[in-house]
Amino acid sequence: MKTLIINGSPRKDGHCADVIKYIADRLDCDIINCCFENIAHCTGCDACKTGACVINDDMQPLYEKIKAADNIFFVSPLYFSMLTGALLTFASRWQYFYHHPIQGEKQGAVIVLGGGSTKDTSKALSTAKIILRCAGIKDPYTAKFVGTDTALPLEDKKFTSAVDYI
Repeated sequence: MKTLIINGSPRKDGHCADVIKYIADRLDCDIINCCFENIAHCTGCDACKTGACVINDDMQPLYEKIKAADNIFFVSPLYFSMLTGALLTFASRWQYFYHHPIQGEKQGAVIVLGGGSTKDTSKALSTAKIILRCAGIKDPYTAKFVGTDTALPLEDKKFTSAVDYI
């Protein structure tokens, strides 16, 4: 089974990178780092209603990767208790899948990490679940860790148990 991990973190060596490596050591994964791709936001032109997205950028080949994946995971730090802007921009282009649903069921997961004043992950998890539904993922697994400014996610047994379950 092929797993596609979509990384919303701009940090190449941060907590999200550690979690992604932890997952990739166990699964056959492709990784897309939204922050380092040239992906424009959806313009709402509606061209995707009847055809393909007309924006010519790095998103075009990623549509095929998304379709081909058996599992799709979002991994994101939380900024102001929300997914990163880069991940949301990437996800805005999933409007294509709203008009052209992926056939069959996929499995998915949302993994969020927050520090500082982040206590409530519910809005980020809810948003990510709505986005993943467009790719045929009805009920993604979730794992969350808050407190990255004082502790390491992979040293927390409750968090790693949630990730291991995925």
